[in-house]
Amino acid sequence: MGAASKLERLVRIVPGVAGYQDRENARETDKLVRMRLSDELRHLMGDLEEAKRRLTDARDLSQLPLLDRLAGKLEKLGRTLEYAGRGYRGLFDLHKVDMKTLEQLYAFDVGLFEALTAVKAKAAAVRQSHQDPSAVKRAGDEMEAALDDFERTFDKRRQILTAE
Repeated sequence: MGAASKLERLVRIVPGVAGYQDRENARETDKLVRMRLSDELRHLMGDLEEAKRRLTDARDLSQLPLLDRLAGKLEKLGRTLEYAGRGYRGLFDLHKVDMKTLEQLYAFDVGLFEALTAVKAKAAAVRQSHQDPSAVKRAGDEMEAALDDFERTFDKRRQILTAE
């Protein structure tokens, strides 16, 4: 799958994305991708708050620390995405970015949305398991692992953007 098809796939996920080929579009594309991801994580935080309310209403406080930890991770990742540096030298300088780097970047962007889909599925499992404390724990642990995968993917993407 080449850069064009990866960009096409990314445009379907984040409408308005123009690509990373020129400097102005690259900055705007990067911002759009990060803001969309950040918004999705913020929405998941609301879902966790609902799960916490249900547990509290049921007077089961045993899983609240886990859900608080997950909410903290979501908030941290959301802020990291939202406030990530906008001056990536390797990508946004005046020189042309090579096709291999573009393909990697588009692959990581699509990969972030795929990792986000996994996080969403795990968050749904947390929401649905609120009546069984062991199921909440299992689903929460799986969600935490999915969030760790998401963070690793974002870190790898950041390495491409900061490479000289």
